[in-house]
Amino acid sequence: MKKRYKLYSIGETSKLKNLSIKALRYYHKEKILIPAYINESTGYRYYSSEQFFHIDIIKTGRQLNVSIEEMRKIFSSGNTEELLYFMEQKKKDIIAQISQLNSIKNKIDILKKKIDDSFNIMNDDDFKVTHFQERYLVTTPSTKGIESSDLLDYTTLERLMESYKIKSIYESGTLYHIDETGHPIPTFIFELVDKEDYLKNKDLFSVIPAGNYLTLSYTNKSRTEKILQLKNFILENKLYITHCLELDLFADIFDVNACSWQFQVYIKEYN
Repeated sequence: MKKRYKLYSIGETSKLKNLSIKALRYYHKEKILIPAYINESTGYRYYSSEQFFHIDIIKTGRQLNVSIEEMRKIFSSGNTEELLYFMEQKKKDIIAQISQLNSIKNKIDILKKKIDDSFNIMNDDDFKVTHFQERYLVTTPSTKGIESSDLLDYTTLERLMESYKIKSIYESGTLYHIDETGHPIPTFIFELVDKEDYLKNKDLFSVIPAGNYLTLSYTNKSRTEKILQLKNFILENKLYITHCLELDLFADIFDVNACSWQFQVYIKEYN
């Protein structure tokens, strides 16, 4: 005796599966979901409860932007192994998308922290001793003094990071050598990297030691004055400088003329 299944009208199916009648008619037209029974005299469509799982597959597929052509191919084959393979591939796609979205989220978090930190730094424009953990840099020689040198330097640095797949943490600036007169001379453009990238290829990076640094923040308007102030402080106190860096700040990212920085000077006498 042939087994009989409970049938549901298109209206009932629409309510039970939260899928519009229009959509059910469309999937029928596209030969993706053919009703279990169609009344010849009325043309009314009826669906079996077994087809509800098919509807779940269709809805999930559409949420994943699976094309109508792909859906038609899956249902026309009627092959469960092909369906399982297809689902596994989509699962891999989802995992890749999640990884990409997490990467974007991390970049947003890092950038937001950088802006917040820049505001906090600029609120204190006097000398200050700040402790920093060990930091890792990827560098390229500075060509300051050449027209458009900053753009050239950072483009070179960006290409280097891309070639080695190094993640940016939005911490960049210039390394300086302090000469015998206390004047800072630019030597390298740098970008800080996280420890994970450093450990992958230590020979590629420079290391800035942990310790206490004399810091001083300023804008482009006060830069000359502040650097002279720093120079005099170093000379008057006969300080021995081993590391000196100027960190770019993001106090106002939309005003290209409102640049700001923080000088960080590693002084032997403070460590």
